[in-house]
Amino acid sequence: MIIKIKSHKRPSFNRVLEYMINNKDRLFDNKGNSFVITHNLKGNNIKSWVKQYEQNEQYRLRSRKDSVKLTHEILSWHNKDRENITLAKMEKMAREYIKHRNQKGIYVAIPHFDKDHFHVHICSSGIEYKTGKSLRLSKQELQKLKKGIQQYQIEQFPELSNSIVKHGVKNKQRLSEKEYQAKLRTGRATNKEEILKTLNDCFKQAKNKESFFGLIKKVGLETYNRNGQVTGVLHNNYKFRFNRLGFNEKNFDELSKVSKREQEIGTTRDKSKDRGINRNR
Repeated sequence: MIIKIKSHKRPSFNRVLEYMINNKDRLFDNKGNSFVITHNLKGNNIKSWVKQYEQNEQYRLRSRKDSVKLTHEILSWHNKDRENITLAKMEKMAREYIKHRNQKGIYVAIPHFDKDHFHVHICSSGIEYKTGKSLRLSKQELQKLKKGIQQYQIEQFPELSNSIVKHGVKNKQRLSEKEYQAKLRTGRATNKEEILKTLNDCFKQAKNKESFFGLIKKVGLETYNRNGQVTGVLHNNYKFRFNRLGFNEKNFDELSKVSKREQEIGTTRDKSKDRGINRNR
């Protein structure tokens, strides 16, 4: 499974919990059943939970302006495993995740389904329950957490074979876990890699920014604008910004300079040829 953790430095407990509970993507089975996991919490409503999260903040040992008040954590599985995954399995893995994460924390976990992907949203406190100690994870601890919960999944639910990720593998192209998993499963280049290859080919042929955009459209890619300027390309319903792919104004300026030098060299050669022809005459 893929694990994502987003830190919040504001006490936005209510907003995160409202999204988890009331969002249209919340997962229910055919009978209208779902699940809500609460850990170190009492009550069964958002108002009660928020109050307890906030009360627990009073135990914080070290308080700073940039202290993490909560983390929004997501467990997700590959869409190829949708036939084998169930609410019961998701709940078991979410409970096991909390054990591996830190049982002294405060958690609410709720299942969602969006864009053909099953996932569980978890609202985690920034500190342990009534100890005030931080729930922060070092890189080593995060890797250990990912490997531990995945090993549990492999042992308990081997049928979810498409949701196995190679945690800790270095990738020179710096693919995200989602991109790496897609590449691993399909054997094809990811959308990002395909776009990069096409854009690099166009850039090699372009003489300036305008011709670069023209070549992009010629190969069938659609561009999109932001604030009246061409910002990136659209591919398979995804937006790819030029700047993030390494194509910025500095690159385009260099491209124009190279093209200008080539034109000047070409003009000089043509003049030299003309002088040579005139001498022969």
